[in-house]
Amino acid sequence: MHNRPMSGSSVPEKLAWLMYAMNLEEFRNVLFYRIGTPTKFLDRSLLSLCKTLFPPRGTLLLATSAIGPGLVIMHGFGTFVDAEKVGENCLIFQDVVIGCKNEKNDRPTIGNYVHISVGAKVLGNITIGDHAVIAANSVVTKDMPPNSLAVGIPARIIRNAGNRAEYVASGDIPA
Repeated sequence: MHNRPMSGSSVPEKLAWLMYAMNLEEFRNVLFYRIGTPTKFLDRSLLSLCKTLFPPRGTLLLATSAIGPGLVIMHGFGTFVDAEKVGENCLIFQDVVIGCKNEKNDRPTIGNYVHISVGAKVLGNITIGDHAVIAANSVVTKDMPPNSLAVGIPARIIRNAGNRAEYVASGDIPA
């Protein structure tokens, strides 16, 4: 989380780290989703207190029933996530829409280690494979195989087989 590890083990250091983390909108929005889910592992009054002290900002809506650990939503403004499932360690940027293509409940399934860039749309009953990358402003309406890169409107696969999301995320795309 912005390369600021929890360095100390004392209670004041842990509280300082928590206060720092709660001021990061990306962290706060995902935290509120996790503590507000049906598991209700925290009391509703504590959730209300957290939302009062650290109000969620921007428009981020997480309506997904299953989100794996490690989800990062960067600059979550204008982001709508209504997927059947979001896998582990996914990275989603601002202005992304993930959801139904029509009135039916045909929500997408997002695999593990998926990178969804700014303004992308993922629509319908489709599956995005593990380590897939969706380029900025792309509109994906068909299944994406694992290790693939999709670009355009409508999105088309331009890379596949062995090129993983980490390459694109770091800007080091192999030829």
